[in-house]
Amino acid sequence: MLTSIWKPAEQLRGTQSRALIYFVCGNPGLIGFYVDFLDALRGLLDSSQSSTAYDIYGRNLLGFCDDEHEPFAADNPPWDVDGQVAGVYKDVSLVSRRASANDEPYDAVILMGHSIGAYICVDIFHRHALDPGRAPHLNLRHGLLLFPTIASLALSQSGTRMNYLRSLPTMDEHFVTYAKALLRIVPQATLRCIVRNVMGFSPCAADVTAEWLKSRDGLLQALHMGKSELDTIFEDKWDDELWESSASATGLGLRAPRFFMFYGREDHWVADHVRDDFIERRRRAGDKDGVRTSITVDEGNIQHAFCTKEHTSWTIARKVHGWVEEIDRAHRQE
Repeated sequence: MLTSIWKPAEQLRGTQSRALIYFVCGNPGLIGFYVDFLDALRGLLDSSQSSTAYDIYGRNLLGFCDDEHEPFAADNPPWDVDGQVAGVYKDVSLVSRRASANDEPYDAVILMGHSIGAYICVDIFHRHALDPGRAPHLNLRHGLLLFPTIASLALSQSGTRMNYLRSLPTMDEHFVTYAKALLRIVPQATLRCIVRNVMGFSPCAADVTAEWLKSRDGLLQALHMGKSELDTIFEDKWDDELWESSASATGLGLRAPRFFMFYGREDHWVADHVRDDFIERRRRAGDKDGVRTSITVDEGNIQHAFCTKEHTSWTIARKVHGWVEEIDRAHRQE
């Protein structure tokens, strides 16, 4: 199983600064789903004439690789949302120094997350703002949030269905047992074929899905985390200062938004009214320096699981590349 992806920039040219784009997966937290997307983004960044060299790194969320933990048990449960935030924050801090040139910290770190990964990114910004002394070398600059599930997840179409299933007799306690019993009789190659031909996944995404479903603990970790998301993510808990922090407040001279967000037009994991209420709050909050959170709602039909299809992976990579170019233009004016 692929556990991490490391895509460094080309050798520094002249007086370039160096930045890290740290990617946080959605649920199921498998970096293998994002191979096409991160390949596309790497190619687009390499084609840019930027004053900053961007390295890209991403890894599985905790608990999704059987080789990295002991089998789950009553005294060794899967990771919940809070545990994932703490684990990713720790890893961001480590990678932001370890992966940089000569072990020097990066000039800037950009967190990029998909789905629950977007929530994890925002909460890391929040925790770091409350106690920057935990990682004083970590210079968090921007968050790139893709199909963010950051508020009232239970009100979404899929959240409502999942809570209904949990309410059925024995399902909350034994769903994984039932699912694994069924999956046990289906060969991995057959699963791969079903996912690719019936669900339309790319070959890469079909391979990752089949491997995850046949793993020892992957399904349990995904379900445990999904329940934690439903029980944890209510109204967004962060104040306006985090979202709309001004240049003077950060001391960084930022003229680009701190956060860039891309929502699906019809996302079964995000209720339309929850999304629209959040956008309206951000519009009203504004910023004394006029730099607001950048929010885009898809005008097409890109699905929440964009990473399972190669063409939508490229579409989102181009969107992210546009954000990075906007950040570059802003910082050249500092």
